[in-house]
Amino acid sequence: MNQQSFAKALKAFQDAAARLNQGIALLSLGRVDEAKEFLEEAVKRDPADPHAWYNLGLLYKNTSNAQAAVDAFRRVTEIDPNDADTWYFLGSAYSLTRQYPQAIDAFQHAIKLNPLHASAEFGLSRAYQQSGDVAHAREHLQRFQYITQNKLGSPIGLAYGEQGKYSLAEESPAAMEKVASTIPVRFVAVNETAGLMAKATSRTDQDVAAFFGPGACFLDYDGDGKLDIFVSDNGKEGGITLYHNRGNGSFEDVTRQAGLDPSFHAVGCTAGDYDNDGATDLAVTATNRIMLLHNEKNGKFKDVAEAAGIKGEGLNISPTFVDYDHDGDLDLFITQYSSHPYFDPRRRGIQQDGQIQVPELNRLWRNNGNGSFTDQSEVTGLSVRVPTIGAIGSDYNNDRAVDLLVTGPYKVATLFENPREGRFKAKIACNGPDGTTVGVAVLDFNHDGWMDVAFTQTVAPGLSLWRNQAGKKFEAVPLPKINWVRGWGVAAIDYDNDGWIDLVAVGETADGKGEVRLFRNLGPDGFQDVTTDLGLDKIVLKDPRSIITGDYDGDGATDLLITQNHGPAVLLRNEGGNKNHWLRLVLKGLNDNRSAIGTKVEVFAGTNRQKFEIAGSSGYLGQNSTFINVGLGQAKEADVVRMLWPTGVVQDEIEVAGMREQAYNEIDRRGSSCATLFVWDGQRYELVSDMLGAGVVGHWVGPGQRNIPRPTEYVKIDRSTIREKNGKLSFRLMEPMEEVVYLDQVRLFAVDHPSDYEVYPNEYFASNPPYPPFKVVASRNPRPPAGAWDDHGHDVLADLQAQRYVGDFELLPFKGFTKLHSLELDLGEPYRGGPLRLLLHGEIEYFTATGMYAADQAGIQAIAPYVEALDAKGKWIRVIDDMGFPAGLPRTMIADLSGRLPQGTQRIRISTNLQIYWDSILIDRTDQMVNARLTPVPLENADLMFHGYPRQIEAQPPGNVKYKYEEVSRTGPYARQSGTYTRYGDVHSLLTDFDDRLVVFGSGEEVALEFDPHSLPAVPKNWTRDYFFLANGYEKDMDFYTAEGATVEPLPFRNMGTYPYPGKSFPLDDKHLDYLLNFNTRQMSGNEPQGYWYDYSQRK
Repeated sequence: MNQQSFAKALKAFQDAAARLNQGIALLSLGRVDEAKEFLEEAVKRDPADPHAWYNLGLLYKNTSNAQAAVDAFRRVTEIDPNDADTWYFLGSAYSLTRQYPQAIDAFQHAIKLNPLHASAEFGLSRAYQQSGDVAHAREHLQRFQYITQNKLGSPIGLAYGEQGKYSLAEESPAAMEKVASTIPVRFVAVNETAGLMAKATSRTDQDVAAFFGPGACFLDYDGDGKLDIFVSDNGKEGGITLYHNRGNGSFEDVTRQAGLDPSFHAVGCTAGDYDNDGATDLAVTATNRIMLLHNEKNGKFKDVAEAAGIKGEGLNISPTFVDYDHDGDLDLFITQYSSHPYFDPRRRGIQQDGQIQVPELNRLWRNNGNGSFTDQSEVTGLSVRVPTIGAIGSDYNNDRAVDLLVTGPYKVATLFENPREGRFKAKIACNGPDGTTVGVAVLDFNHDGWMDVAFTQTVAPGLSLWRNQAGKKFEAVPLPKINWVRGWGVAAIDYDNDGWIDLVAVGETADGKGEVRLFRNLGPDGFQDVTTDLGLDKIVLKDPRSIITGDYDGDGATDLLITQNHGPAVLLRNEGGNKNHWLRLVLKGLNDNRSAIGTKVEVFAGTNRQKFEIAGSSGYLGQNSTFINVGLGQAKEADVVRMLWPTGVVQDEIEVAGMREQAYNEIDRRGSSCATLFVWDGQRYELVSDMLGAGVVGHWVGPGQRNIPRPTEYVKIDRSTIREKNGKLSFRLMEPMEEVVYLDQVRLFAVDHPSDYEVYPNEYFASNPPYPPFKVVASRNPRPPAGAWDDHGHDVLADLQAQRYVGDFELLPFKGFTKLHSLELDLGEPYRGGPLRLLLHGEIEYFTATGMYAADQAGIQAIAPYVEALDAKGKWIRVIDDMGFPAGLPRTMIADLSGRLPQGTQRIRISTNLQIYWDSILIDRTDQMVNARLTPVPLENADLMFHGYPRQIEAQPPGNVKYKYEEVSRTGPYARQSGTYTRYGDVHSLLTDFDDRLVVFGSGEEVALEFDPHSLPAVPKNWTRDYFFLANGYEKDMDFYTAEGATVEPLPFRNMGTYPYPGKSFPLDDKHLDYLLNFNTRQMSGNEPQGYWYDYSQRK
């Protein structure tokens, strides 16, 4: 049972009369009364069943029946005294009944059983604090923080599977996922009919690299939706060959037409759209050469490796496209072998021991996003003194950063763990397999959501499978016995579409015979060798090498292509695999690479959950089709298809019909928005603006550099937009997207001023300190400029006067960046001193941390708006380096030019390379002699709650998002940071002072704020009243390059400087200890059941 299938599991449990499991499923669905009936019945039927008592205890605890929860968990400890989670929940139940000594004893018992039990440490800290023992409370809170921040243990969560082993449904033969009965399937060699015949070759000049090859790729190079084939050697004319799929089961050799040399002998290949132009390119390896074949979109390829800066020295083996830095474009990783005689596989085999000094091998070519690549092998730690053979990208530990698995000698497969920034960490992938590893494939064969790994190797049995133990280690999995002395290529394939991924590989027996073996996945019953049943034992192979998968004829059954070292590639058509239902997924990135390489895909169909990763190589010399063939068994549709794109976008498609191809483009989803403020206008809550954009923490601004946040922001509430609601001024501050908000203080000021003036807070987003000090800017009779021109010379004055956004500038492929652009203004009269301010109304399409990272690779840095003055000699002189910009959605910002312009200046110019849109600019020369009256409006109520996701309306220009507060979906395409949030309910006491006691809330949540205006003084005659809303706080998004972006912790605070803050710590005095233990008690793992789609059919 998994979090997507409670309802379907419930039906299965009913059918099986599994009453206990039915109660657990009902409890997971929130149907408490029904669950109680089934669970109480279960304990009567079997009083010794710990599952029944445990889940009954959870139910009592969650319905505030604390003493009953104590009794239930005590029964579990009597049945099994060695389960730490039970003791933790017993302690929690005692705490609810205020029996603190008993709670302390229970928590200590849990910690004795599991010294890294984070939740028990937190519960113990609270129990000590409630008992008045502050010293021990602080000690155990610090222990809790150490465990969680160092990822030594995870707190108990709310998601199914995160509340202890006894919270899980009991596995029974009736409830377990079943593998469908076998169906008749045959694989048939179709080289002749498909037109893939080629003359056998026997090259006498083979070098070491050529011995490993050739490889092959399934790709759609011409965008017609059909899989074409590229082979790197032994093709139609002896060398590389591109075969065009005619669509009738046959292929045409188009090598020469494509501008390729059919006599060129290569080793490996991979396919992907490296420049995101919509056409699939190729990377091809050979000795002392790497070809980067750019798809010219006219049927031809052009080798641009030299122009791109890619060098090819060495024995290049397997190429892999991988977006290792998650910046939206494909980088290129090349494995390299050694020419040292010690490693010659032809002479001694390639099982080696000892250490031989060889040059640094492997190359990682970083895509700079501008057509060039830079060698990052040494910087990333991927260049090693060990020959390597195969490679594949996979997020083995589910931390959203793609890692690399690399095969080679020394009996060790190396796992390079991605640190997001800096050097990869080399780890031993498995304790085994024996022999040099050659090929590698990743697959989730047991449906647990973790990618397992299969290797081929150079000693018997030649093939091994390793189960991923939650990203901590790999455990060997038994496979049927085979008599190989050497394995080569390996691939994952659901050959019969039963919804369970099978395993296929090629290797050699002791007598030199080449074989292909296919092991059928029987789920909990292991694997079965079905090679003979499928007719694969009849396939004659000589020196097989690479094996790749793809449905070349589009019939829903996955086919195979096998390359041979001294012969043509062998195409094997799958006949019969489409008798079970299937679904083909064709994905295309938008902000990610167009090939969708690195995307993780989960498919839920009934109780079956499958997971796939789109890899940039087959793991050995080639590339499988990036189209995903999903077996559905007898299910007619997938309930949910979930995509996690490399840059972090989560996308759900629901009720996806099977037996057809479904194409999905990455949604144009905004991941971050800053907290968003709404005000009651008399009829509804209307959007004011977003806030705390300058308070972002952990934002990447340069190599090894993070931003300095400014936590304070004022926003004007115009008098025309605010009305009382039940005698109060009512606001909602919410997070509509994918950020965690740390709200420290809110205040509302009534700003009274003469009616012939307008007032504004002195606000703008400054890139660095000093930040703008607060003051009220009063304006009277501001004037538009006498002239306004963009940098193309276009007159845009009429646009600014009509509040039409000016935006005729070229966007760069990096979020929020443009070509440098300018706006020239005529001030109307020469500047002679005195006050001069610009009132600029506009908005920004924010740059992201990933956008800044990618731009930096291309040599582009953010240029904040700067101001130049045209002097008497016609020369532009810079007068302000950082004018600032509007901090998000449309608003007015102030640029004070007083005393900063040379005398006589009449023309100024504002320049930037940020995506900023102005729709009004006024020139104000008001003398600031007006004393506006500021009066605080008392905060009456503040409550934290879940609201959901208000409907977004994308207005113009880009970035101008509007919301309909009342039209709300309870789900949305957003993930959630894991960690400790503020509990729901009254948070008034946390928001009255700027004191580092933060209201911590996340995606879809809001703080409801009510201010009492009854004590405000009367507005003087000929005056009027506006309001300024103040928020002090921070926000953090889940961008790949945000520091600690996946977690709530560490909490920010006023004196931290940059974030994170090594060497500093969050305050832990008595006041903050009380805050942390009594307010921040809501543990979220980020895995709580939810859908990642909008559904506005259910109104709140």
